[in-house]
Amino acid sequence: MKAKLLESWYSLCRDASRQRIVIISLSVFCGLVYFVSAMSHNDEKLASAVVQSASRYEIPNGFRAVAMQSAGPLPVLQSGNRVDVIIDSAIVLEQVLVIDIAEQSGRQATIVLAVPVENSAMIANAAALGVVSLVLVG
Repeated sequence: MKAKLLESWYSLCRDASRQRIVIISLSVFCGLVYFVSAMSHNDEKLASAVVQSASRYEIPNGFRAVAMQSAGPLPVLQSGNRVDVIIDSAIVLEQVLVIDIAEQSGRQATIVLAVPVENSAMIANAAALGVVSLVLVG
């Protein structure tokens, strides 16, 4: 069987026009294999990007995104959780949506909250001063 396969291969490649056809066919086949492998690699990156972006919520109309780092420990948060924002021992905002949580090595996690426009400056200023605490709403 191996001998017949080799004989048919040699007979196929005898003249120059058949050699060109075989070389072009093999080039197209190799190109397709490369294309499929490249697309599957991009699909893996796309899938991870979709998972990553699926963890983020859209900012509702009339709200602003405020990022903050807590000086103290935080409750275990996920995107989509609701938290109460506390400044100087007073609840300033209730049921605020957690849009994203960015983990950074060697630093506290950065939490991005969707806050109403009228409170966004106060929350951003308090976050910059480090006087904001978050309480997870159950």
